[in-house]
Amino acid sequence: MQDLMQRRGAKLETMRELEASFQFPSNSFRKIHIAGTNGKGSVSTKIASALTQLGYKTGLYTSPHIHTFHERIQIDGQMISKDDASFFLTKILEISREATFFEIITMLAFLYFQSKKVDFAVIETGLGGTLDATNIIMPELSIITSISYDHMHILGNSLEEIAENKAGIIKPNTPLILGYRAALTPILKKAIDEKSPFYVLPPESDWIEENTNIAKKAITHLFPNAKDLDYSLLPPCRFEVVESDHLTYIFDIAHNQDGLEKLFERVSKIYPDRKIFTLFGACKDKCADLPVPFLKNHSDEIFPFDIENPRLMRREELGAILDSDWKNLDLFIDLAKKESAIVVVTGSAYIMADAKTILLSNIPVTV
Repeated sequence: MQDLMQRRGAKLETMRELEASFQFPSNSFRKIHIAGTNGKGSVSTKIASALTQLGYKTGLYTSPHIHTFHERIQIDGQMISKDDASFFLTKILEISREATFFEIITMLAFLYFQSKKVDFAVIETGLGGTLDATNIIMPELSIITSISYDHMHILGNSLEEIAENKAGIIKPNTPLILGYRAALTPILKKAIDEKSPFYVLPPESDWIEENTNIAKKAITHLFPNAKDLDYSLLPPCRFEVVESDHLTYIFDIAHNQDGLEKLFERVSKIYPDRKIFTLFGACKDKCADLPVPFLKNHSDEIFPFDIENPRLMRREELGAILDSDWKNLDLFIDLAKKESAIVVVTGSAYIMADAKTILLSNIPVTV
């Protein structure tokens, strides 16, 4: 698996060089490292919120963002300012022009957290684990939320290959918390080899409850006497329900089979007997991985949604894949109103900001 990612250009040397150039800023705060196919953003957000409630100054580093990359770097729920981001970006670019976007933003987070003297930083991986830019840190707790099929062109075509990559965040003698769907052989073997004590959470019928329990376990591991904390916080576009102009919209960045199954299961549970109209957008590199049969079987209508973003699949191509000939969004929304349907906006995070602007403005727009 490491060979596969190295052939695709993934490496840690640049991050290690940057970290050394700035005298290892990530060593200045306590760290929790979180990987997983689905759920890692929600778990990260819940843990960071709980740590803030306990009185700790807490950094949170997540991805992707919805509106601005500043969302990726927060302290106690407040995004990094434009001035602080500009200050540290200038310093990073003075040292390295070879780093990728994700490497630069990761180092920006470390420098910002160091400068603000955070007590804890909750660090979410970007992709995979072994060669993810965040994997230069030495955390005091590691978490893997789930393993399912996603990014197969990079991480591998089997759950075992994907699990092997995620297992890369496991560090020697460092406690590990696993969601029940992350307890696969490569991960358990790595934990045993590294002498890392691990705990596997039992399954839950609801994915929000599942993520909440992972976050609670992390906090009670660190602080056994912690009680009466609020774990309800979720990142944007994670089952975000918005009522607008006589319609119920649900924004959720589910984009793979596992995530979509959980999303539609929850929609059907909360809104039984309601039709589901789905707006779906996808990145070009997701073409081979799209869960087309699932989307078609669980949507009464599907609108292939795109915006002017070079990473996104164009509507014509996506429509052909989804067997949808919808082209006029106004007509799609009008029909949803007539049918009293739930409108589920899902897929790539890159469509969410524009989708919200268009759908919630109450201004007729044909995209």
